[in-house]
Amino acid sequence: MGSTRTAWHVLLAALLRQRRPGNFQVQCEVPLAAEPPRADYLLLRNDAPGEASEPAGTLRRLWPLLPRETIVEFKSARRTYRRCNLDRLWGYLSLHYADTARRLGPRTNLAGVVLLPSRTRTIDADAAALGLAWLDLAGGYWKLQGGAFPLYVVELTAVAEDEDDDLLHLLGHGEARTAEARRWLAEQVGAEESAMAMRELEGFDEVMRTLLAQLPIQTLLPGLPVEKLLAALPPEQRLAGLPPEQRLAGLPPEQRLAGLPPEQRLAGLPPEQRAAGLTPEQRLLLAPDEVLRLLPEDYLRSLPEDVQAQIHARIGRPREDGT
Repeated sequence: MGSTRTAWHVLLAALLRQRRPGNFQVQCEVPLAAEPPRADYLLLRNDAPGEASEPAGTLRRLWPLLPRETIVEFKSARRTYRRCNLDRLWGYLSLHYADTARRLGPRTNLAGVVLLPSRTRTIDADAAALGLAWLDLAGGYWKLQGGAFPLYVVELTAVAEDEDDDLLHLLGHGEARTAEARRWLAEQVGAEESAMAMRELEGFDEVMRTLLAQLPIQTLLPGLPVEKLLAALPPEQRLAGLPPEQRLAGLPPEQRLAGLPPEQRLAGLPPEQRAAGLTPEQRLLLAPDEVLRLLPEDYLRSLPEDVQAQIHARIGRPREDGT
């Protein structure tokens, strides 16, 4: 539990291993999580005179509920609440309090908040398993009662509608419905500090797709890597506005011609290029019907059967066998 390991820890490990029951194992210094605990956000209240004079511009009903320090976990629409996330948040609260109890005082001075698009059956099940009861604070705000620390759940969709906050709707559902939200999103993605923080994170391409679907690319501020912008665009938007030669540049010939009917593949080619690579018989079939009608019958008989059949079908002349 402590950060300092003493010689007594080693002795106890030896004792446990030597005198344990046969159906137990003893492991030492075991990490209890895949990575070190790290909360999404830590909110610190400052009650100095004059500091509260500026009203909140978002989550307006949440801030007055919060004590001296608050740990916040955010669950987006794409990476929503998952089973046991509440247990993880309780663990963060307990670990933080263990290190700050002398400074914080009562446990009521530390709270937890879960921000998510809307309540799910998973968070309901976790709350029930932890013995917590839901208290409706109205407008999308809830308090979970029964734990060691105050805990609040905020449904971003409901709050966005109740408080007419489209930026919350954007963060909850990834949709910018107003010009204000679109401008704000462009400013954040275009800002060098924000862009650098987001580029290598999961979901950056999704943010870019949301932005590019709402705004022309010319509105983006400089500094964004071109490959990231292009990766976020669907193929038709990547090619929009390019002349045909640029769309085809770099493609091998077979890909350029794929899907075209024969007449389009040959359109615009001079006769010698159309006939290049063809056998003499195949070249003969390129001749107009008027020329084919002038061919002597003995010459036609010297041609392959399939070529003879095609020529006779075109010129309407029956073959000597009557076909």
